[in-house]
Amino acid sequence: MRLSFILLLSALALTLAQEAVVEEAEAAAVETEELDLDALIEDANEFLATENNEAVEEEPASAASAATEDIPAAQETVNAEEIQGDQEETVDATTTATTADEQQGDTTTETAESSEAEATESATAEASAAEETAAKEEEPQKLPEQAGPFIDLLGPQLYSLQMIDERQAQLTPQLTNEALKGKKVIGLYFSADWCGPCRKFTPELVAFYEKMNKKRRDDFEIVWVSRCRDMQSYGQYFTHMKWLALPFEEAAGQRGQWLSQKYGVKGIPSFVLLDDLGNVITTDARNKIPQDKAGIGFPWGNPFSTLLKTVVPRSLRLMVKTQVDTLKGKLVQQVKGLVGMSKTKTA
Repeated sequence: MRLSFILLLSALALTLAQEAVVEEAEAAAVETEELDLDALIEDANEFLATENNEAVEEEPASAASAATEDIPAAQETVNAEEIQGDQEETVDATTTATTADEQQGDTTTETAESSEAEATESATAEASAAEETAAKEEEPQKLPEQAGPFIDLLGPQLYSLQMIDERQAQLTPQLTNEALKGKKVIGLYFSADWCGPCRKFTPELVAFYEKMNKKRRDDFEIVWVSRCRDMQSYGQYFTHMKWLALPFEEAAGQRGQWLSQKYGVKGIPSFVLLDDLGNVITTDARNKIPQDKAGIGFPWGNPFSTLLKTVVPRSLRLMVKTQVDTLKGKLVQQVKGLVGMSKTKTA
């Protein structure tokens, strides 16, 4: 009982103590709040007073500052617009310049392409012209038609030699009939550079040739039928002569062989004399010249033939010769035909 009462008293005392503590705490808090509130009010009043003074002092400056700030802003706006305009103009100018450059580039390209095309056409034309010129040079030149006994014997063209200087000479082609026009005696000289007797006889023949032409008013001509082995030897040996020559390819070919057989050339040097119609005067002129260096009996022909040439004009003699040659040709063909028939029957 006592214990319960004691406990009750203890609880009551504890409760009262707690309430007292709470009240003291609340009172302290109220005092603190009152103190804080007063301090806050004072601080607030001081702050407001200070702010009002600062606001009054700074209001003109703020207005001026605002005005000042508005002007740069406007300037910045204007500058920005100007800069944008300048940029647009710059862009437009750049674009225009770029367009102009592109147009100029296109024009330059077109001009370059046109120039290249013209250059190509010009080069093609020049190449074609060069090819045509080369083709014309390579093609054998067409000689005018010629007829006569010496065309049959010697061909359409002969060579003469012209000395350019002491070391150089040039072969000049001449038409056969023009080269032999007006000549009454034509000699065929078979000779070669590799032949010792030929090299000895050639200077004698040159002296005789010049002497006879002075005496007979240039009615004597010689045609050299080369037996040289190559063109270089042909050209070098020809420089020692004063007359005409068969082209090397003709003399070294079938025509040279045919002439040798026709006139019975067995060795060289050999010198055959023909009249103005190509008839044989002598085939032994090689031996006649050393025996008659003065040329008293030149051209050492048959007296009857010499008289006939003096009396009968060349045109009439040429007509007779042509008819005789035609008859000879027919007789030769007939004889060959008969010989062929007899061989066939015998077989």
